[in-house]
Amino acid sequence: MRRMILLLILTLLLTSCGAAAAPMEPPEHQLPEETESADTADPGQMPELPVSDLDTPVAEEQPETDEGTALPEEVGEPAAEETGETQPARALDRTRPMVALTYDDGPHAVYTDQILDILEEHGAVATFFEVARNLPNAPDAVRRAAAMGCEVGSHSYRHADLGKMDKDSQLADQAAADALFQEVLGTTPTLLRPPYGSMNKTLKTTCGRSIVTWTIDPEDWLCKNAATVVSRVQGQSRLDGQVILLHSIYPSTVEATKTLVPWLQEQGYQLVTISELIEYRFNDQVEPNRSYNYDYFRFQVPELPTAAEPAAA
Repeated sequence: MRRMILLLILTLLLTSCGAAAAPMEPPEHQLPEETESADTADPGQMPELPVSDLDTPVAEEQPETDEGTALPEEVGEPAAEETGETQPARALDRTRPMVALTYDDGPHAVYTDQILDILEEHGAVATFFEVARNLPNAPDAVRRAAAMGCEVGSHSYRHADLGKMDKDSQLADQAAADALFQEVLGTTPTLLRPPYGSMNKTLKTTCGRSIVTWTIDPEDWLCKNAATVVSRVQGQSRLDGQVILLHSIYPSTVEATKTLVPWLQEQGYQLVTISELIEYRFNDQVEPNRSYNYDYFRFQVPELPTAAEPAAA
């Protein structure tokens, strides 16, 4: 009897040890959440992406608005009425001074339209140098600009320093940009403003575009203050034939535009596109693989012709 009891106790002990040695089921593994870093650099300090990213362009997130973060609009086919008709020639007076407003780094889903509202209200136009990978954020605004008679130029695909690239990299950037411009506008830009104004001999001689820089930079991207921007433009001793650099991605620039457009017109300036400025004020032609730079706009402005006197009765 005692022997049976001992065997029973031994069996129970062995069973208990086996259960204790069994491994516990690990808790469910949780992967860390993916995060995206926001690009908050100023236009003059925008980080570059690897050139390999040109093979798979990705639209940037839309900037936040007062109502929250808007989702990027889907890029559709351009409307026929927006791309199938040529804008009528604008009536410009060669005997009156002209100035070109230019806006870089857009389009912006909110501010580009607000700038266009101001231009439309005053019967004015401007030139928009757009970063191509931003186009999916506001395709309708870009189409509206073109339909209004504004000029749309390229500011590269990704705001890269083209002057530090070799030919192949430059052409890759332009090809990626052209694909998006073609998708949104049904055409590709003939004007190129290289980011930071940076260019090299290769870009100037092989890009197939007219390269355009500027003469007046009120640094709206740095000060972000409308009153300062207005003061810096109004303080210029000469504006005839000049190209003013602004950026369509700041609310302060919209506010500055509200003042500058009517003020320039009150001073007698015709607000024109870059191509109009070159043709009608400089009596010149817009040509590919040619640079229209600071020296061109600042020092080669012709004298205004005298208005023809009315014929005697």
